[in-house]
Amino acid sequence: MLDEKILEFARLLRKGGIGVSFTQIADALRSVALVGLAWDDFYTALRCTLIKEQADRPLFDKLFRLFFLTQSGQNAHDNLHLEEETAGQMQGTPELVQSADGKGMGRGGGASPYLLLVKAVREGNYSMLRQLGEMAVKGLGELERGSLPKLDDLVVQAKVAIGWYQAVNRLERIRIQEGIGAVVYAKWMACLDFLDGYIKELLEDIFVKKYGKDALEEIAAAANIREKEFYRLDNLEIQEIRKRITRLARKLASKYTRRYRRAKYGKIDLRRTVRQALITAGTPMRLKYRRKVVSKPEIVLLCDVSGSVALFSEFMLQLVYTIQNRFSAVRSFLFVDLIDEVTDYFKNKDIKEAIEEAFSKARYSYSGFSDYGKVFSIFARRYLSGIPRSCTLIILGDARNNYRSDEKEFLKEIQEHVRKILWFNPQPREQWNKEDSIMRVYSPFCYQVFECGNLRQMEDVIEAIL
Repeated sequence: MLDEKILEFARLLRKGGIGVSFTQIADALRSVALVGLAWDDFYTALRCTLIKEQADRPLFDKLFRLFFLTQSGQNAHDNLHLEEETAGQMQGTPELVQSADGKGMGRGGGASPYLLLVKAVREGNYSMLRQLGEMAVKGLGELERGSLPKLDDLVVQAKVAIGWYQAVNRLERIRIQEGIGAVVYAKWMACLDFLDGYIKELLEDIFVKKYGKDALEEIAAAANIREKEFYRLDNLEIQEIRKRITRLARKLASKYTRRYRRAKYGKIDLRRTVRQALITAGTPMRLKYRRKVVSKPEIVLLCDVSGSVALFSEFMLQLVYTIQNRFSAVRSFLFVDLIDEVTDYFKNKDIKEAIEEAFSKARYSYSGFSDYGKVFSIFARRYLSGIPRSCTLIILGDARNNYRSDEKEFLKEIQEHVRKILWFNPQPREQWNKEDSIMRVYSPFCYQVFECGNLRQMEDVIEAIL
C-alpha cells in the first residue's frame, strides 16, 4: 500500500515537471523502509531520493503537502509554518482578527482588516497573518471546480477582501515618514510574501479536499515550469528558466558533436578507397568515407521587446548566443516601433551582461507600442542590403500591431531577399488574429510559424533552426 502511494507520488512529481527515474523510486522505497514513517523522517527520505536539484524543492514541498497531508485530512500548515512563529506573536491575535470580521467590540464595529494587516506586518506577527489569510479565503465563499485554472485571480480577490493594496500603500507611507531602514523593510516584504503564499496554499488545500485527485493533478500540471507560459513566470521561475536554457544549450552543443562523429561513417569515398587498396595489392581492406559537410545556417533575429514579449525575446537571445557556434553568424535586432541592431553588444561579453546592455542602450522604442509595419519598412530600407541571401530570418513577436498599418509589402520584400523567414509567436494560438493581432496578414510570407510560449515549445522550435 505504501509502495503504491510512493509510486503515485512519483507520477505526480513527473506531472509537475520533476524528472524521477526508476532508480530514484527504488532508493525512496528502500529509504522509507529504513527510516520508518515518522513524518519528518518520511519527508526527508523522499526529498533526498526523489529530487536532485534544489530548484525542485518548492514544488516537491507543495505536492508532498497536498498529496500526503491535505488528502489524508491532516492540517498541513501546522507542519509547515511553525518555524515562522514565536510565542510572543501569538498573544492577543484571535480577538483582533474577529474584530476585523465585524464581530468585535468598540464603536467602529471592528478594526479594519487593512489596519490589522499593517499591524501584523510591522510586528512580524505570522499568527495574525495566517488568520487574516483564512479570513480572506473565507470571504470568497464556495469555490467552484471550474475556478481552479484561475487560481491566481482568486488569490488577488482574496487579497482585495482584506485591503491588501491599501495596506501596502500605508506601509510605503510609513516607510518614508519614519525613515524605515532597508533591513526592516525587507522583513515587511517577507511578511507580505508569506501571506500571499499562504492564501494560495489555503485555496489549493480547499480544491484538493473538495475535488480530490483531479484537482491535485491539475495543480501539479499548472506548476510544471516547462509548460508554464513565459508571461506567468515569477522572479524565481525566471531565474530557473535561465538555468534550464543554459543546460539546454549545453545539450544541443553535445548533440551536434555526436552528429558530426557519426558522419564519419556515412557514404563511401570510392576514389580514396581504391587508392588505399593499391597498398594491399588491389584488395580494399579498409573503406574510406566521404567527409560530411555540416552546414551552419546564418541567423538574423528580429526581437519584439514590448511588454510581456520582452521576456521571451530575452530567453531566445540567451539560447541562440549560448549555442552560436552552431551558426556561421548571428545578427540580432531589437524593436518596438523602431529597430536597432544589438549584435555588437554580444561580442566578447557575458550573455547576461550583453542582454542587459542591449536592452538599456539600444534605440528601439519611441511610443512604447509595437508597430510591426514601421519596423519592417525601416529594416527593409536600412539593413536588408547588408543581409546575406543565404540567411534564415527569425521574427520573435506576437504580431500585435496596435491597429496600425501592416506594411506587408516590406515583409514580402524581406521574404524575397532571405532564404526563409520563421516566426516564433509566444502567445497561445487561439489568441492569434484577435483584436489587434494580425498574424494572418504576415504568416503567408513566413516559411513556418510556431507557437512558442513556454520552455517545452522553445525546445521544440530551436530544432527548426539547427
